[in-house]
Amino acid sequence: MKLKSIALLIVLIVVSSCGIGGLEDRINVIENALGTNEPFTVKFATKDDNNVDIIDNATYLFKAGGDSEYIGKYTDGTMEIYIERFSDVDWYEGAWIEFTYNSATKAVSEVQSGTYFYNKFDDYVNTSFRYYDTNCTINLKVNQIDVTTGLVDVSVESSTTAASGYNKYEGKSMTGTFKFRGKLPVFEWTN
Repeated sequence: MKLKSIALLIVLIVVSSCGIGGLEDRINVIENALGTNEPFTVKFATKDDNNVDIIDNATYLFKAGGDSEYIGKYTDGTMEIYIERFSDVDWYEGAWIEFTYNSATKAVSEVQSGTYFYNKFDDYVNTSFRYYDTNCTINLKVNQIDVTTGLVDVSVESSTTAASGYNKYEGKSMTGTFKFRGKLPVFEWTN
């Protein structure tokens, strides 16, 4: 019994030497690096070549560092925004959104989104919704973009006809909902 009490006392001393506030700060930094406080949710559906439902209802949490996602702010007020999250450290499964935003007019253009994942048959699915695909409808809703803090809060509703060229399963339609709220690094770019 005394041995357990001594072990508990040692653990308490070690934890208190770090300081609970310091430990919480370290956990918050790790959590932010993983992106768990900035989830990217996806609801994707299509059918495979055998008309079996292929669905990706996932929340992607991991994010890469550096300039792999960004707000690229131009001097004329337009911005290029790229968001990506993934679910594994090898970056095999994830989702992305890319678009151009005009801060003066609030206009959105060149919207693209996509997801990549292994389906229930362990088959790799890599699909995308592209603004220049005439068989695709993409609606992006901007809830908030703050270039001072880097906060981006957006959602995308997308669908295609069977004639779209960006579905792994040719001749099948697909739908996708992408939602993201989190912070991105802001870069100043010149036109």
